[in-house]
Amino acid sequence: MIKKIKFSNFDKLINAYYFSRFQNKNLQLSVSKKVKLIDHYIWWFTNKRKFQVYELSNKKLIFFWYQKFYFKRNYFWTCGFHVDSNTNLNEIIKSYSNFLKFLKKKKKIPIVGLIIKKNIFLKKLNQDLGFTNIPSSNDRVYQAIKKFYKIKNTSNYIFSKL
Repeated sequence: MIKKIKFSNFDKLINAYYFSRFQNKNLQLSVSKKVKLIDHYIWWFTNKRKFQVYELSNKKLIFFWYQKFYFKRNYFWTCGFHVDSNTNLNEIIKSYSNFLKFLKKKKKIPIVGLIIKKNIFLKKLNQDLGFTNIPSSNDRVYQAIKKFYKIKNTSNYIFSKL
């Protein structure tokens, strides 16, 4: 069962998001590095991300974030998610698909992303959902993603666009 959580105040989930985001399994497949809890609180109240949270079976949560950014006269969406450990893969796929449908309807601008190459699950999932890889570092979208995520060494990443 997948249920979108409707909150007027996502701040109530600040600690749940922290513990989901910085689980060892999630950190291994993320651009993020672990931060102290106090630094997470500061980030939480100053970042520009928006969130959607879904409750899955067994009270598991999946946190989706999205952010619009501007690069060379173009807007882009970028997004990601963090999930509790031992979560049903079918529910992750279904909720991610629902989230992307929401994002596509929000504004008609490209959705772009960055995947760590060893994240085989997300690589396959994004491919199945219609993302295409951007192989050329000369591509404007590639440059936009690189700048947004502050990536210096691009060899460990896959740049993609929906």
